[in-house]
Amino acid sequence: MSHRPLFLACLLLLHGSGQAHDLWIERSGLLHTLAYGHERSGHEGAKALEYKTDYVKQATCYNAAGQEISAERGRAYPVTLKGDCAASWFLASSGYWSKTPYGTKNLPRSEAGPVIESWLSLEGVKRIDQWGTGLSQALTRNLELVPLSNPLSLRTGEKLRLAAWYQGKPTAGVTVAYFGKPRGVSDSEGMVNIRLQNPGFQLIQASLDLPLNDARADKAIHASSLQFEIK
Repeated sequence: MSHRPLFLACLLLLHGSGQAHDLWIERSGLLHTLAYGHERSGHEGAKALEYKTDYVKQATCYNAAGQEISAERGRAYPVTLKGDCAASWFLASSGYWSKTPYGTKNLPRSEAGPVIESWLSLEGVKRIDQWGTGLSQALTRNLELVPLSNPLSLRTGEKLRLAAWYQGKPTAGVTVAYFGKPRGVSDSEGMVNIRLQNPGFQLIQASLDLPLNDARADKAIHASSLQFEIK
């Protein structure tokens, strides 16, 4: 298995092996639930899989102006966020991973013995349910896909123009996929166009590998997804 393809972070985030899985946010009323598995991607395998709640590092609610607002976070599995969120955001990480001659271990390079390669896994998930101009800017400093206009107004077959942001600025060289299939790489201004081919729930994903200057891993694998629904 290669360790550079799109969404290796998602692949390893919770189980460290096997098939690629997706993280996504389900919404019911004011309740936003972080889910994991194959139900939204259409890949073979279990539709829903359990994850460790301590892997979820952030759960944040934003209004349409892009301002953080109060919301109640659930601590049990599955992790939830209860609030009137125009956009909800979850950040998850299973920490450090090392590929060794004896298999892949959920350990930093310094603790894993002989290591072929090592990485830190990080994944953000953003769902937009209401639109406002404040959501046309990044909400976090993590890797994030930002629509430049209202994605909720689009229909099947139309294109969405996005910017990939990292550390507060548009970022070039970010691989962007639609339901797990690569569709382009962000340009020098961080921009990329994605055609919405499916009705209903939309899943647009991004991946960026960056070197780490420490003894625990060679690189950080950042993954992020943008989710919303259209008619």
